[in-house]
Amino acid sequence: MKKVIGLDVSSSVIGYGIIEFDKDSINLVKYGHIKPPGSDKGSLAFRGLEASKKVRELLIAESPDAVAVEMYANRFSAGRSSARTIIVLSFFNELMSLTSLDSVGIETDKYTVANIRSTISKYLKNKSISKDQIFEVIRATFPSFTPRVNKNGNIGTESFDQADAIAVAFCHAIVNQNKIGVKGV
Repeated sequence: MKKVIGLDVSSSVIGYGIIEFDKDSINLVKYGHIKPPGSDKGSLAFRGLEASKKVRELLIAESPDAVAVEMYANRFSAGRSSARTIIVLSFFNELMSLTSLDSVGIETDKYTVANIRSTISKYLKNKSISKDQIFEVIRATFPSFTPRVNKNGNIGTESFDQADAIAVAFCHAIVNQNKIGVKGV
């Protein structure tokens, strides 16, 4: 079995999903999230370093064969994201890739949101999955994924980040499932 850790990275929540796969099966092993310190707790460098430390601990403890990251958008809609938002998101995303390389010697595989949805759709022989549907698709595909419910009875926001991270790992497993047994994989 190969193990991949999928990361959905932002400056407020880093969702992770761990999937093991071989040529015949794909299984969700573990999922969760890491909360970097908020912007009121310190500088961008401090917040990034604290998040990096927590991701490093996860990577070392889990010893994955691969680390997959949802690629941050290279185009943003006018009026929807400020330059500051884009810089912070880019910083955290690249920092987690650097953390993976430095802590476990693994270059991250990066997947666009469109590629993740398309790959999962084809694998499940499903019509095209929208961004809004990915949560329910992950929930239906992996019954062990149990979203956290808050005190108001609503699904906790971190559960959506976890589902996105699981989707990243799932996409990676699908793409690499047929490569198992190939020399060097």
